[in-house]
Amino acid sequence: MIQGFNESSLSTSEIFQGFTEYAKEDQVEKAKKLINTVKPLSNVDIESAYVGVKQYANLLSRAAIKAFDDGDIILLYQDVSTLSVSKALPFITFNRSDGWKTYVFLDNYITRSKQGVLNIHTNILHDLLIGALISNRLKTKYSLLTTNQSLTRLLMDIYTKFVTHIFNKQFSIKAEKIPFDCLQYWINKFFLINVLGSNDGMETIDILSIKNLKYIDELKIHEIKTAYDEANPSKISELLELCKTANPTRMGSLVLSTFSSNWINYFYPPAFLAIDVIEYLIFMIICLLHGNNIVSIAASEMVKETKNIKAFEEELIKLI
Repeated sequence: MIQGFNESSLSTSEIFQGFTEYAKEDQVEKAKKLINTVKPLSNVDIESAYVGVKQYANLLSRAAIKAFDDGDIILLYQDVSTLSVSKALPFITFNRSDGWKTYVFLDNYITRSKQGVLNIHTNILHDLLIGALISNRLKTKYSLLTTNQSLTRLLMDIYTKFVTHIFNKQFSIKAEKIPFDCLQYWINKFFLINVLGSNDGMETIDILSIKNLKYIDELKIHEIKTAYDEANPSKISELLELCKTANPTRMGSLVLSTFSSNWINYFYPPAFLAIDVIEYLIFMIICLLHGNNIVSIAASEMVKETKNIKAFEEELIKLI
C-alpha cells in the first residue's frame, strides 16, 4: 500500500499544486498507476549504464548504487508517452509497508534499439540515482540537513542565485545595487524558513540572510526585515509579491506564472520543482555540477562559481 507522498515537500509545494491544476492531471495518481503496473528495471535491463555507474569511485555514487541494489530506489520505464509522468517529476518518494521507496521515471531518458535493448547515458543514470538517494534519505534523516550549517549556506547561496538570475533576465535588476541587496535578503530568508525548513532561531536566520549584503546600511536592513516580517511569505507567490517592492517601477509585473515559465525555459522542466522543494533543488545542483544537460548546462557556472562548492558532495554524504 502507498502511504502519502513526499510528506514534507510535494504536499506543501505551491509549484507542484499549481502544475497539477494547470496540467489538469494528477501526477501523483499517474505515478502510482505506473508503480502498480510497470515492471521495475533490473541492473540487467540497463547493464551498460549500471556498470558505468559502478565505476564511479566516490562514496555518494557507491551509496546510490547500493540503494538501487537494496531496493530503496526503483527504476521504472515504459514507452507509451501518454502514460508517462511529466519531465518535471523525475522521481518521487513514497512510504510503503516495507519502508521509504523512491521511484525514478526513466521514460524521458531511455532509448530502445530495434533489437529491444534499453540504453541510457551513464552520467544521466548516475545523477538520477543520486537525486533519488537524497530524496529517500531525507525522509528519515531530515535533521541531518537542517543542522548542517555548511550545506545550509551552500544551498541558500545557490538558491538565491537561481531566483535572482530569473529576476535579472526579466527586469535587469542586478545593476540596482540596493534593491538587489533587498532581494537577496528576502530570498535568503524565504529559503531558510520555507524551502529548507530551518530549525534555527530567527536571530540566526537573519544573520545568515544578511551575510552577502554589500550596499545597504543598518537602517535599510531594519526596514527590509520589517517588510519581510509584515509580509510573512509562506509560499513562493507571496515572496514574489514582496520582491516587487524592491523596485516597483521595474518589477511591478512580476507574477508567479511568468516567473515559473522563465524558470522552465532557462533551467528546463526537471528543475521546475526546485523552486520550492528542497530535494529537487539538490538534484538540480547535482545535475549542474556534472553538466549532463538534464538541467540546462548554461546555468552550470552559477553553481561552479559558488564559494565552497567543492565541499557540496562531501556534505551530501553526511545525509546518507
